[in-house]
Amino acid sequence: MDKDLHNLQKKHHKKRGKTLVKKITGWLHLWLGLISGLIVFVVVLSGTLFVFCDEIIDFVAGSDKYIEYREGQQKIDADVLIAQFNARHKEVGRKAFYIDEYKDPERSFRIASGIKRGGFSYTYVNPYTGNEIGSTMSYRFFYVVAHIHSQLLLGGFGKTVVGISSIIFFIQLLGGLILWWPQKWTKATRTSSFKFKRGVKWKRRNYDLHNVLGFYVVIPAIFVTITGLIMAYEVLESFTQKTFGGVPAVEARKLSKKYEPPFVEGKDFITMQDAIDITRIRHPENNQVRVSFFGGDDSTIYSILVGKFIGLKSAIDGHDITLNRYTGNEIEMPEILENHEKIEHTNFDLHVGYWGGYIGKTITFIVGIICSSLPITGVLIWWGRRNKKKPVAVVK
Repeated sequence: MDKDLHNLQKKHHKKRGKTLVKKITGWLHLWLGLISGLIVFVVVLSGTLFVFCDEIIDFVAGSDKYIEYREGQQKIDADVLIAQFNARHKEVGRKAFYIDEYKDPERSFRIASGIKRGGFSYTYVNPYTGNEIGSTMSYRFFYVVAHIHSQLLLGGFGKTVVGISSIIFFIQLLGGLILWWPQKWTKATRTSSFKFKRGVKWKRRNYDLHNVLGFYVVIPAIFVTITGLIMAYEVLESFTQKTFGGVPAVEARKLSKKYEPPFVEGKDFITMQDAIDITRIRHPENNQVRVSFFGGDDSTIYSILVGKFIGLKSAIDGHDITLNRYTGNEIEMPEILENHEKIEHTNFDLHVGYWGGYIGKTITFIVGIICSSLPITGVLIWWGRRNKKKPVAVVK
């Protein structure tokens, strides 16, 4: 008898414990959601817009990406094209900082430029005549979108707010999973947990949008959030790099500088066109070459990215190359720096959905749309319960 009573009490306490956990989780889920909901909505939605940035940039460019090619035409050297571009836009202070060159003879060159770290644009130039075909501000648009996503256009303060909100969102995802998990698995709970109920009013439909869709995206959303936190917090970035055989970003920048040749006054550099030609010979399988020149006229290296496709922040089969501007030789970086690049690129690709081509992007986009809706549906659930009409007593 005593044993049966003890087992009954144990079972009762266990049940109460689970209920208490759900009560605490529910309270945290509500108030953390109300505190961070608006910021999470803005951050997630802006990140979702960024997923298909390359496709949108190409769509906006339209026919400017192509030129009429005649057999035998010779391309103007990239150095000349850049010099002409900078001269044309000197009055407004616009200056090029990288150029995209394509293997396809019918593709125009694409020049990325800006005005004092702002006003970014893409300009499409005929490589055979030097004429500008067209220009778009799509680069500028996605630059703004990316900075809304990472720091709400508020600098360091905004970055801190986004970081804290991302941590809260991670907690919300885990808390939501706890709240979703039924106390008892029955046919009814399985149906309500995995499927939308038909023929219901908007309150129940809204609840299903939050509860059911939230469950289906929780795992990929956790991965996206973790990869975002790795980029947001130096301590997490450092831990990730060291765990997978890389080196933290701060150390990587210092270490890479040691492998750059020293500047020699009066010694000539190879031209940018030479750098492109050398890269084409060594990597003939690639369709696109991007040469960046952020370092200024005194930089002793060319930073080159080659790949089948190179977008705003992505590359298909991309490979980073550092060329000695004096000799044209590739500078061999230590394995730890190469690992750093691979880890950084992999983390970014996982964050924005570039890990699986169009399938990966589509999945990430759908996850983003659903996650950006969760603060809205969550507030509507809270508002509906808060303003729930009390039953009117019927006097007989």
